[in-house]
Amino acid sequence: MTSAFFYILLPSILVTSFISGIFGMAGGMIMMGIIAWFLPVNTAMVLHGFVQMTSNGWRAILHRKHIQWSIIKYYLPGLLCALAAFMLLQLVVNKAVLFISLGVMPFLQYLLPKNAAMNIEQPKHAFLAGLVFSTLQLLCGVSGPIVDLFFVKSKLNRHQIIATKAVTQGFGHIMKIFYFGAVVALNEELPVSLYITAFLAAMIGTTLSGFVLHRMTDQQFRQYSHGLIIVIALVYLGRGLSEYLG
Repeated sequence: MTSAFFYILLPSILVTSFISGIFGMAGGMIMMGIIAWFLPVNTAMVLHGFVQMTSNGWRAILHRKHIQWSIIKYYLPGLLCALAAFMLLQLVVNKAVLFISLGVMPFLQYLLPKNAAMNIEQPKHAFLAGLVFSTLQLLCGVSGPIVDLFFVKSKLNRHQIIATKAVTQGFGHIMKIFYFGAVVALNEELPVSLYITAFLAAMIGTTLSGFVLHRMTDQQFRQYSHGLIIVIALVYLGRGLSEYLG
């Protein structure tokens, strides 16, 4: 781990937590790429999980009255099924696969037929979301724009989407910390001070994002989040291909 990592980490967490607080995604995808750039995959997964658990957890608290718990109760069994499968397989990807997965993920939605979009308000779709989101989080650290496929046909407003996404993603990152921190051995230990810094930065960025979210329309929310994630994906696809070819 280089000293440059410490200078990049704090502003990165602030900015990405701010972005996630507005769009409910994208920030985690950016942060995963930054952390994985400097750290081994296992260690990157744990630090990223901690940052995103804090960011999503605080976002869930800030928007707690909008959380749709009827979705969460069907989501969690899907999450546990994915975790059980990974504990059995003991699977960890390398950096090339990690970055290529991050880059390809946003484009998967274009390969699916339009009527394939799920409605996370339906119990069976909420269970499937838990299974799919958790599998992606354990493979490449984030579930990214695939999450939107489960929310696009729902009747939830932007506040309900942000709050409910925060809970689903928060549980997913707790699972990720457990898997890579307890089940899979870490490649590199990080100082406690780094986790404290990450915790504070994530809370500040998430809190500031609320002021923007309240002033944004539902149409702007959906439009901006889509464009942002495609740009990020192209950067990671290039990084992954260079890792693979190099």
